[in-house]
Amino acid sequence: MAPMNAQPRHSRASAHPSSESSPSGITAVVLTRNVAAMIDACLTPLAWVDSILIVDDFSTDETRARCRRHGARVLERKLESFAAQRNFALEHVQTSWVLFIDSDEIVTPALATEIRTAVRDETAAGYWIPRKNLLKDRWLRYAGWSPDYQLRLFQVAKGRYDPTRLVHELVVLDGPDGRLTEPLTHYSYDSVRQFVAKHQRYARLEARRLWLNGQRVRLRNYFLQPLRAFNRHFFTWQGYTGGWAGFALSAAMAYFDWRTWRHLKVLENDPTTQVWQEFRDLPAATCAVSVVIVSYNVANLLMGAIESSLTDLKDAGLDGEVIVVDNASQDGSAAMVRSRFPGVRLIANDTNLGFGNAVNQGMLAAHGEVVVVLNPDASVQPGFFAAVQGSLSRRPHVGLLGPHIAHPDNTSPGGWLTQSTCRRSHTWATILLESTPLQWWWGETSALQRFYCRDLDETQPAMVDWVVGACLVVRRAVLQAVGGFDPRFFMYFEETDWCQRINAAGWQVAYFPGAHVLHHRSQSAGQDQIARALNFHHSRQKFLAKERGRLASLVLRGIIGLLFVVYTAEQALRGLLKGRDPYLLQKANVCAHVAVWYLTGFPGRGRRLE
Repeated sequence: MAPMNAQPRHSRASAHPSSESSPSGITAVVLTRNVAAMIDACLTPLAWVDSILIVDDFSTDETRARCRRHGARVLERKLESFAAQRNFALEHVQTSWVLFIDSDEIVTPALATEIRTAVRDETAAGYWIPRKNLLKDRWLRYAGWSPDYQLRLFQVAKGRYDPTRLVHELVVLDGPDGRLTEPLTHYSYDSVRQFVAKHQRYARLEARRLWLNGQRVRLRNYFLQPLRAFNRHFFTWQGYTGGWAGFALSAAMAYFDWRTWRHLKVLENDPTTQVWQEFRDLPAATCAVSVVIVSYNVANLLMGAIESSLTDLKDAGLDGEVIVVDNASQDGSAAMVRSRFPGVRLIANDTNLGFGNAVNQGMLAAHGEVVVVLNPDASVQPGFFAAVQGSLSRRPHVGLLGPHIAHPDNTSPGGWLTQSTCRRSHTWATILLESTPLQWWWGETSALQRFYCRDLDETQPAMVDWVVGACLVVRRAVLQAVGGFDPRFFMYFEETDWCQRINAAGWQVAYFPGAHVLHHRSQSAGQDQIARALNFHHSRQKFLAKERGRLASLVLRGIIGLLFVVYTAEQALRGLLKGRDPYLLQKANVCAHVAVWYLTGFPGRGRRLE
């Protein structure tokens, strides 16, 4: 498995055995993503094979162009797992043998000669190749790192990768295997930092594999598994022959084994893991689009959201469905859906489960290849679904798409104003500033301008960290790979967390101005201003604890709480000085509840935070 940012020097590429012009019967396969700096060194020594097949995970550098200059056939596919990517490649190999090479590996002339000889013996289904692993310029000869045999050469008809192995892919071979003697040169790490980052990632992937296989953490795993790992690397695989370096390497591998079990424990306790497990088993799509609308006491606006969706689906000629999840509305929303839209699927909850949980209900019931999560106070505009389908088909690496959203504004032409929906990830500055008294005192600082993506042209598509959730368009494949909303967020920040997990899974989040939605902002949440503010800040703190840790969350909670105390006093005083101004006094009342919650955890009489 090739690290994505290794940088082997081009001068290390060896000349290929060009004197042999007869067909080899071999296709070399390389999986790539943004490896333009190293791909020439990998492909140059492979000119002796019959063909080179590249499966690229939508690189944004010159990787594909460089590969084509070597005569390689380039296919693009989103990386779900390395095993799935390799099996996809096997479906497109047209020779009888395949040789898998990572982009940071080099086939020496001696190994090329041995491979050409080996494949003439078809009694073997495949061959293990020893790897010569290098950390910078140092050959790792001990602790299991040499000879490090990898099954990379096999007959296409007799080998497939085990799809359950998310890391350290395993070939299931139908027939006897053999071993070659010449090593494959592997420039595995350019620095200790890269070594640590790669194995941290492997630990997370291995933890996920263990969790999927039903493994659960016991207290003894934290001690016995790392000890076994150290014993295996230091004694069984003779790490002691490397002196202190061998000891350090063995200890590091024991540590990463401990990290695997620690990550597994986190998965066990993380509600998103349970949600992901539910979405993993989604059946295949049976229609093009599913529209999921969660409603709460906005029957009139809900009617417009449903009508606009049904009309535009029909105009686009798409096979689609609309699913309404009603969160115990008291205004007859559910009855209205039953009477006016008998073809709409209705899920009527007895209690208000919150936005995220209700959306998950709808998405689990959805049959569409694309799922559109639409607020009940929003309506899609003509051409929306056709534009969305076209954008997703042109950008297969995009997992979630946020359309252009406008809200009513009587001062703007047409009575509508573009709503800013693009966001970048939170920094410590934006955590302290955004939606706190500091923002109201200081205005929009440079940190907030970056957070709000003020530098982006709202008329042009863009890749962003996350988008505001009035309307979200997501692929079914993303739901299966990532899951739905974190159920801990009753309202607010569920889309922030979701987009972050989608990005972490390798998909991209995009803003697409070619599809339009009109949004009557906060019609459900705005029915109780105090509850709205409390839910926002409660979810904000949950997100902060999840993102930055509990200690940071507690410290910032105290700081922000004190800021709200000062701001409440200021607004109350200004309201009194202005003859009991109702707007300022109401604002002070809302901020007072927020301040009390930040400092005590008490939301106020008669109010309960979910």
